[in-house]
Amino acid sequence: MIKKITIFLSAFMLICVTSLATAGERNEGITCINKGSTVKAVYDKGSNGTLIQKNIKVGNSYKGGSCMGRCGGGCGWGAPSAWAKDCLDHDICIVDQNGQNGLATDKNCGDEFRHAADDYTFGVLRGCRG
Repeated sequence: MIKKITIFLSAFMLICVTSLATAGERNEGITCINKGSTVKAVYDKGSNGTLIQKNIKVGNSYKGGSCMGRCGGGCGWGAPSAWAKDCLDHDICIVDQNGQNGLATDKNCGDEFRHAADDYTFGVLRGCRG
């Protein structure tokens, strides 16, 4: 029993420390956004902590990227997908910073990817259908 509690507490502390280690922007949890609404996208530029904020119309194209705010690649393939704030932040970061792979290892937008992971995984269940 003590081993299970120790593992749980270790995992909890790791999550807490990871959340605090981001530069200036924050993980909004699963925050639904609606297509057609204007939402402020926020990301940090690389590792220097400079915050970039832009008002973006959800669902529109932006500098060659499409379906801004939709979680997952592109505009989907017919399966339900979430529309969420952290996904918008990640989408705009990838387009503006020429994201290398769009994943957690991306040097400019990896932290935004990690923030959007819960939105991608659980956003549809929470009702974030745009």
